[in-house]
Amino acid sequence: MDKLVIGRLGAPFGVRGHLKLRSSSGEYGHIARLAELELRGPDGRAKRLRVAELVDAPGGAAVRFEGLDSPEAARPYVNFEILADRADAAPLAENEWYIGDLVGCDLVHAGIVAGTVEAVVDGAADPLLETRLPDGRTALVPFRKEFVGEVDVGAKRIELVAPWILE
Repeated sequence: MDKLVIGRLGAPFGVRGHLKLRSSSGEYGHIARLAELELRGPDGRAKRLRVAELVDAPGGAAVRFEGLDSPEAARPYVNFEILADRADAAPLAENEWYIGDLVGCDLVHAGIVAGTVEAVVDGAADPLLETRLPDGRTALVPFRKEFVGEVDVGAKRIELVAPWILE
């Protein structure tokens, strides 16, 4: 089944082994319903851990896993991504997309492919589309209406309304 990144684990929180948790969608209800979280480390290593507790924390939530009862025990999981089946991810509203669905989309202007989205990275205000250009260079395109128009993830196409950004 299709896996999506639905969040990321942050620094230890408190003294009982909690880790800060940042939801990709800003919502936490779908994560709170999961008894077990599938994690992927920065090195690609995968791990499944049972949730012992999910609590509110400044800026989001914090999670404690069974068997990890101290900050030292939890620390190896800092910066792990939380993966979930598409059915367990936050529901999408109109004009919302899962970040993973944007990767691989072509940026198209006036019917010409200007580049292909290779990754989506956090920007200060908005996500940035890391785009591979036909000449091999990369460019960052803000995922904002001033730069991108219609998104069709089924056709793997994103309209580029400000082509000058790639120059």
